[in-house]
Amino acid sequence: MLEVKDLTVSFKKGRRFVPVVENLGFGMIKGETLGIVGESGCGKSVTALSIMGLLPKGAARVEGKIRFNGKDLHQFREEEFSRLRGQEIAMIFQDPLTSLDPVFSIGSQLMEGISEHTRCRKKEAFSQSVEMLRKVGIPRAEEIMDEFPHQLSGGMRQRVMIAGAMCCHPDLLIADEPTTALDVTIQAQILDLMGSLQDEFKTAIILITHDMGVVAEMCDRVMIMYAGKIMEEGSVKDIFRDPKHQYTVGLMNSIPSKGEGKKYLFSIKGTVPLPEEMPAGCRFAPRCEAAQAQCLYHQPPRVEIGPGHFTSCWLYS
Repeated sequence: MLEVKDLTVSFKKGRRFVPVVENLGFGMIKGETLGIVGESGCGKSVTALSIMGLLPKGAARVEGKIRFNGKDLHQFREEEFSRLRGQEIAMIFQDPLTSLDPVFSIGSQLMEGISEHTRCRKKEAFSQSVEMLRKVGIPRAEEIMDEFPHQLSGGMRQRVMIAGAMCCHPDLLIADEPTTALDVTIQAQILDLMGSLQDEFKTAIILITHDMGVVAEMCDRVMIMYAGKIMEEGSVKDIFRDPKHQYTVGLMNSIPSKGEGKKYLFSIKGTVPLPEEMPAGCRFAPRCEAAQAQCLYHQPPRVEIGPGHFTSCWLYS
């Protein structure tokens, strides 16, 4: 359904373009959930925005191939993307308060998307919006239609965002850290909601998150990103039980465990390099305890170490 090949995204800095995502490649099938995990600034959200065609023109340069349901999105004009967004691909952003328009009611924002893509009448768009609000577990759905984003709690706003994204039953839903600003109880409710809507509409989900617990709960496959590159990719079972790349191992070791009684949490030494100061070899080599000489000067190949389990590391080449 989705094929991303050799995706490179660069941003303008001064007179040159600096790559922040390089030679990214992955694919998805209908109904699948792919988790994208990595530190802040590794390129997760940039990858999502490039699929949606939402990166600023002139300031960003997108190269490579993005194919969705047989269509080459890289060749799309803005009006073609406008027809695609919401109807076939939808996105839930991190902060629903800044993603919802504060001067329009909840109902008008939901109805606009439905009317734009289905050309149905206002009365029908209203009924569909109310029905979707009920599906996402919002009480007094008809009353909420007349309220504004600031009148709702964080969890309710996030449910409205999910309702808006799912109104036209898209084939692909991109969720960019949809539970980051919510408390643990509401997080669990939102994740359950996304799972039930996925079962009902057979929607594929790209879930961008920092939370490995959310990945274990929600995802079929995981893609570990670091400094704009894929370090490891595989099923949830493979990544959690047998991580191969040293960065993935570091992420797993940093997860706090109940009952271990550790005084300090594990942390990976060093910091993420700036986009304009990337090492010539493996991006993670300066922080890797298993780094060899070639790791510093030559980029590692992508190696399949098991069925559907890939890593980019010289230790397995």
